[in-house]
Amino acid sequence: MKILRSISDILATLDRHPRRCMWITALGAVVYYLLISLQGFDFADEGFSLTFYQNFYSHPADVEYLFLYYLTGVIGGAWELLFSSLGNYGYRILFALTSGGIVLTTFAILRNYLSSSTITLGCIACVLWPGLCLYYFNHDCLTILLYLLTIYSITLGTKGKSWAWWLAGWFIILNTSCRLPNITLSILIFMPFIEAYYTNDYFKAWKNMLRIIGGCTLGILLLFIVMHLQGHTMIYGSAIRSLFVMGGDTSDTHSIMSMLGSYSYTYKGIFTSVLYGFLICMIYIIVTQHIKIKGIQFIMGVVSIALFYGMLSRNIYAMWGAVTAASIIYCINYRRDNRLFILGLSAFIMLFVIPFGGDSYGNICNSCMWLGMPLLIELCRHQLMWKITISNTDQQQYDIVIDNHSTRQLSIIMGIAFLLFASLHSVCYFDNGSRWEKTHRPATAEATTYTSQERAYIIDNITRVTMQNKMPGNYLLVFDNAPMLHYLTGMQPYLGSPWSTFWGIEMFKNKLFQSEHSVRELPLIAIPRFYYEDLTPVDYLNPAEYPSLYNKATILFDFMERNGYYQAYQDTYITLYKAY
Repeated sequence: MKILRSISDILATLDRHPRRCMWITALGAVVYYLLISLQGFDFADEGFSLTFYQNFYSHPADVEYLFLYYLTGVIGGAWELLFSSLGNYGYRILFALTSGGIVLTTFAILRNYLSSSTITLGCIACVLWPGLCLYYFNHDCLTILLYLLTIYSITLGTKGKSWAWWLAGWFIILNTSCRLPNITLSILIFMPFIEAYYTNDYFKAWKNMLRIIGGCTLGILLLFIVMHLQGHTMIYGSAIRSLFVMGGDTSDTHSIMSMLGSYSYTYKGIFTSVLYGFLICMIYIIVTQHIKIKGIQFIMGVVSIALFYGMLSRNIYAMWGAVTAASIIYCINYRRDNRLFILGLSAFIMLFVIPFGGDSYGNICNSCMWLGMPLLIELCRHQLMWKITISNTDQQQYDIVIDNHSTRQLSIIMGIAFLLFASLHSVCYFDNGSRWEKTHRPATAEATTYTSQERAYIIDNITRVTMQNKMPGNYLLVFDNAPMLHYLTGMQPYLGSPWSTFWGIEMFKNKLFQSEHSVRELPLIAIPRFYYEDLTPVDYLNPAEYPSLYNKATILFDFMERNGYYQAYQDTYITLYKAY
């Protein structure tokens, strides 16, 4: 009881000092990310992004595909120019600062609707939730910040500030430019009509929608001016065209058709998780209400926490489903209040629409909880009472009363399951192994985070031998999953993307042919011999081991044969090919 009383006192203190609470929470998020991101080194996705920033201003045509994330490149490239000496940890600092901005914007949106303690708990939950532990600056975290700024502008617009609707349109375009699939957020231009449904002032809604469209137009104009001044217009247009050209075969992992095709599987996983969690809750409520046995709540509590932990540990969509359900319930429960309904709807759109268009839904869906998580905590902390009556064929009625005051134990169980899962699964992104082993910092200047002794040795080894064998023109083609090698060596990608094999077979062949017949120098070709996640030995050229890469490997060897390549170096970790 003393512990519960102490917790209540702390929460009450937070509510008495909302501004101080906001800044402490934001600072806490920044410090947490700065500390946790000191460990781990990712050869794959992080290298993909960092190579983009490294080449954005100096060699933009060599990272053409990544111009689909244009605004991210503008910011990341500027950070590279200013703080390149910080190495890869510098981009983790930028991520931490962006996350602090996300916390501040979340408070700005919610402080007029929820208590400071509820918002704080929601932000802490979002920070602790491991997701995929993607702790470096990229288009995902920038997407979240810009979306929250859009919603903040819309909430100001609903309070009569007409200029805020223009600002909302501007942020929508900025978001689209930081990640092209964010064009789905254009649905927000219809938000004024949600307000008009309550006020019945549809003329005002049309004016506000036109203001949003005006803000979008202004945003497009400003972006075009920036691209034109930088000489990036043609490169950006070519990047957009590549999305449609890539749709030729199933090996195109980033084409429009392949990304859309992955959603049926993904939404099946999400639906299954939501249904599973709903059944756990309903079983707990029904058993504890209708079976009068001493200790039944304790028994069901133990069973529920085991089931919740099993669900969380097996499926990355479980918490996403719980937060989405909370957003829907919030909309239903507060449907008579236009501003509260818009808040719940905004949380739902954030969860449901933003992940659309990613090559992996899980890369961002766990980051979309910043509005929904506080709403989930709000529903758990304050009274919500629904009565569901079920009649059978004999007209007998069974009542199920969903009262969160009487089922507070279930909320505690869910919280314990969440913290247990988070503490046991706080791993380094694509750097497997215990954090206790990640105490070695590579000697390579660009690698400024701590990792395992083996990975640190590999980083130094492959960087050293690659730079010793580089060819005139400073081009590098990495086959397959180590795009970070471009960033470590400062060598430019040869096929318009640091990750050359994500192109489909025909596109890969065409890209090689076009580059081969251009005025550019031929590249050094690097074939890693380790798996980027756990460092196990692999042979990417073995059709039995990697059948999906066999055709691309055949195309690559034909290219090397035509251009007189020979094996210049090989060890346990890498094979290098140079042209005579």
